Amino acid sequence: MNYLQLLSSHYRDYHSHGRNTLKYAGVVGAIGYPLFYLVYTEILPQRYESLPVRLVATVLCVLLALRDRWPSHLQRWYLTYSYCVLLYCLPFFHVFMSLKNHGNLVLIADSFMAVFLLVLLTDWRNTVVMLLIGAGLGVLLYICTTRQPALPRDYVARLPTFVLIVVGGSLFKFSEKQLQTEKLRVATSLAGSIAHEMRNPLNQVQLGLDAMCNVLPTATATHTEQTLSTEQIDRLHFHLTRGQTAIHSGLQVISMILNEVHSKVPDANRAAYLWAASIVEKALADYSYENAQERQKIGVEIINDFVFKGEETLVVFVLFNLIKNALYYFKTHPEARLTLTVDQSLIRVRDTGPGIPKAMLARVFEPFLSIGKIGGTGLGLAYCRRTMRALGGEIRCHSAYGEYTEFILSFPSVSQAELDVHRQTIWQRAMLAMVDKRILVADDLPVERRMLRQKLNGLPAHVDEAESGLQVLDKMRQHQYDLILMDLNMPVLDGYATSVKIRCGEVPGQQSLPIIASTNESPNIAKLKATKAGMSGFVAKTCSRFDLVQALMQALERPIQTGCDPAMLAGKAVLLADDDPYGRLMVRTWLQKRGVQVAEAAHGQAVLDHLAAGARCDALILDLNMPGLDGLQTARAIRTRPSGYQQLPIIALTGHTDTATIESALTAGMDDFISKPIEAAALVQTLVRRLTVTAQTAEKLNAEATHARPNHPLPTPSDTPLLNCRRLQDLRQDGMLDEFVEDYLELVDPLLVRLEQGQATRDLKSVELAMHSLLGVSGNLGGMALHRLIRRIYEPVVAGRWPDDDDWLPQIQGLTKQTVHALRAMLASP
Repeated sequence: MNYLQLLSSHYRDYHSHGRNTLKYAGVVGAIGYPLFYLVYTEILPQRYESLPVRLVATVLCVLLALRDRWPSHLQRWYLTYSYCVLLYCLPFFHVFMSLKNHGNLVLIADSFMAVFLLVLLTDWRNTVVMLLIGAGLGVLLYICTTRQPALPRDYVARLPTFVLIVVGGSLFKFSEKQLQTEKLRVATSLAGSIAHEMRNPLNQVQLGLDAMCNVLPTATATHTEQTLSTEQIDRLHFHLTRGQTAIHSGLQVISMILNEVHSKVPDANRAAYLWAASIVEKALADYSYENAQERQKIGVEIINDFVFKGEETLVVFVLFNLIKNALYYFKTHPEARLTLTVDQSLIRVRDTGPGIPKAMLARVFEPFLSIGKIGGTGLGLAYCRRTMRALGGEIRCHSAYGEYTEFILSFPSVSQAELDVHRQTIWQRAMLAMVDKRILVADDLPVERRMLRQKLNGLPAHVDEAESGLQVLDKMRQHQYDLILMDLNMPVLDGYATSVKIRCGEVPGQQSLPIIASTNESPNIAKLKATKAGMSGFVAKTCSRFDLVQALMQALERPIQTGCDPAMLAGKAVLLADDDPYGRLMVRTWLQKRGVQVAEAAHGQAVLDHLAAGARCDALILDLNMPGLDGLQTARAIRTRPSGYQQLPIIALTGHTDTATIESALTAGMDDFISKPIEAAALVQTLVRRLTVTAQTAEKLNAEATHARPNHPLPTPSDTPLLNCRRLQDLRQDGMLDEFVEDYLELVDPLLVRLEQGQATRDLKSVELAMHSLLGVSGNLGGMALHRLIRRIYEPVVAGRWPDDDDWLPQIQGLTKQTVHALRAMLASP
């Protein structure tokens, strides 16, 4: 009885995740058994055939297929019933029929099919049991119903093949199950790893929030003003910075895990020349420690600093992983210490912790391998190796169990000659960029101003000085500056307050002036405050001349878009589409503070309904992943439907900025991206940029189109611009406009000729083909009005009838001529 219960449990487990498998098997049997009866009696007559035996099999299969119609009180017996059905219909039925037909080839083939199906429908234990029981009952019935029973030799000769099918099929299923189990293990490990790795940054955020709550004044029910001291504000900034750093670290962990799972190689194209010592210091400064004691256990030794080529974020994150791993084991080895050493193209990360067993040392960089670590991802070191190799370097590990562990990061050497060439190139660019530029250096200390002047010496720029924020504003009213290098800590009006006043239009016309913060404050806190004040860059006062020049160049090459100017966003109507109500609330709050009218939608269909209702919309912020009609489908629908919104700026919200996602969004017609989690500054700057570009290109191209129109143009579809300015501007920015448009313009005249000939000969099919081609050409040319007109005329042609308008051909010809003229004029413009 115990063995039967064990077999039953295996059978139930096998079908626990395949609810419909048995039902579909019943459908096949209900059709197959009567069908083969007709075949074996009418088409390929066999020596023996039994209608009752086949009818029983057919009825059993019909009931098996009707599982969903079984009464609820009988459902619990379904698997038991299915076991009996398989036993009868597969081994028993086919053994009996094969023996009755003396084991001919046709029935042997049926037996092979039956064994194969049995292997698919049961686990290997029940397969063996069913074969033995079913075959035995089939032989017994054969003996009882046959006068001179005999076991056919051909049938016996095929028994090894039957065994091979059972064994091979079972091994295949066993292998497949192992693969599924491994996938489930990896998926479970991944989910658990993310949860585990996010625990620390979330705890940091929680501690920061608790600390900020303690800093805030005691709540009161009366509406009275409450003030904070300077010390309290500084503490709030400190804890806010710690929280943001923790969140950033957590997001990096998730990105690292997903990149490793998808074997995504880090992008090394954004590499820059970096000093190893500064990278180590940055990693130690930015790392999110659980307590102050952890930082005290880490030392730095600079023997020979060196320059390498890489991406700062990637290298810092590699160091984060190594620091995190070492500190994890320090909890059980409180006397251990960690030392980061910089020497001759190497960064050594050595700890005196528990060490790594020799047997595990060779596998330390394998994915999903965690050594003595509860809840670890097993992905950190694998990602470190992938990152170092992508940068052209390598990572090695040496360890003595119970003594130490040392990771050695080796970087490709950068010769002094190569570095000199790079610096000379940057300096030459700066010499060209700084011609006739006017820079204002603001600092209350004369020595600091002299030091900055010395670093700027040699550049063809005019440098003025100011000793306070008020003097900065006064000088800005007298001169038009190109850049300000501003100390943050100045008396009366400090650098933060001065920047806010500049951004909010204190000096008209200079709201977008690049401002670089210069300070000796802690970089993390200072950067947060500077960014909030609207500054566009940050340098330490101790920076080198080269670092300062690079900061100046970056500020000039990336002019800031301010969100403080009411004229930019105030009064604009934005449609926000996201299925996350909390995400919408956050974005809506940020935009409404800047005077934006925000409408909301939870899915793509609501977006289309909103636009179809004719509601005003200056920009659409669209989440890519929404239920029903997602962001990509919604964008395609907007770009392809005839409407006045084909030029509408569409900004994608996405948590994935991989190449495939970006290409899919661009193909769907989106214009820009905001990555999640959303930051207010990035949101405002992106929105301002898209609205500005759309307004400028629409004004320019429409002016060109108007200038190129004939004196008596035919009316275009209402509310539809002649040209798709967004598409044409994208082509122009990519340097493809001239060649692309010319290629398509060459197709226009032949297609118009084909339309004329088709109308003259009343050849509707020819007209349809020519109109279809012209529809595609007009869309690719950016001829928005023409595209819409042809689409309207094309609809009845596709349905098999001539266009409803008698003058459809002159309309197309006239609007095509307008479009071509406008495009020619645009190509001729600078």
